[in-house]
Amino acid sequence: MKIDLRKIYRFDAIPRNPDGSLPTGGDIYYECTECTQVVSSVPHIVAACECGNLSGKGGEVAVKAPEKVNPVRGKLR
Repeated sequence: MKIDLRKIYRFDAIPRNPDGSLPTGGDIYYECTECTQVVSSVPHIVAACECGNLSGKGGEVAVKAPEKVNPVRGKLR
């Protein structure tokens, strides 16, 4: 089952960490620039973007190409 997080949250772009890594947290999501899908930075259920750049479960996400990811902060609409 696919859930479009954009219907639930409003996303605002945030900067990467000073060392260039992607931030993580309960309200932090990753937007794939290839397929425009949004995945939680700490997914507790199986989550993946359509192109396969982002995938995760159990609180961890795997990013194949970090340069193709924009970190965003999600707030309920």
